Amino acid sequence: MIAAERNPFSEIPACDSYRDLFGLFLFAAGFTLALAIAALILSNKLLKLNLDASEAVSLIQGTVYVFLCLKILRDQGTDISSVWRDWRANFGRDALNALKYYAVYLLLIGSMLALAMAAFHFPASRDAAAGAVSFGAREELYTAAREIVGGSRFSLALMFFSFCVLAPIGEELFFRRIVYVALRKKLSFLRALFASSVIFAASHGAASLSVFPVSLLLGYVYEKKRRLPVNIMLHGLINLFALAVRLT
Repeated sequence: MIAAERNPFSEIPACDSYRDLFGLFLFAAGFTLALAIAALILSNKLLKLNLDASEAVSLIQGTVYVFLCLKILRDQGTDISSVWRDWRANFGRDALNALKYYAVYLLLIGSMLALAMAAFHFPASRDAAAGAVSFGAREELYTAAREIVGGSRFSLALMFFSFCVLAPIGEELFFRRIVYVALRKKLSFLRALFASSVIFAASHGAASLSVFPVSLLLGYVYEKKRRLPVNIMLHGLINLFALAVRLT
């Protein structure tokens, strides 16, 4: 275990116990499910908006994560106004760092594509190779997204906002600032990175195996930069890329 004085997160307020983290995760998951069901009933039965279930869950989940994390951070003594001023003041530098790590992500994707293309020469490996390309994807979301593209502009705008803006903000606040920091105060970097990545991937259901490498990258970036805006922008770019690829 790394000594406290060498741990860059040792002085940052965080959840004190694994029990608190587990309870927080269950509460977020349960509250998200309940609100998503209510939202689907309201939007589809009463307002006739015809929202897809995965679209509603993504939107509600991001919203729950954002407001839940803001409350937790305030309770821990974080000055949200001061943090927001810092984010705005350092936006340019954070954006450049996000783009730098996005280039790393694209290099990883390029390497995977190259391996996939090589594997396509072997019939037995074609299915596995095709699955490897879906880096960080939720298949059910993309199926719904293809239908949305041919639908209303409102639904399309809502999908991109939910997947590329709201989800990155909510998930980075929850899984990096809350979960990763709490684990990092007790564990070494590699252990905290692996544990938080498993939790993050598991929250994505059937896509967990393809999401896991993305989580490792995001966790590494947060450990190195300790700047949530960098993670949020990087996460948004990754989601935008994945969504654009699967829609074309």
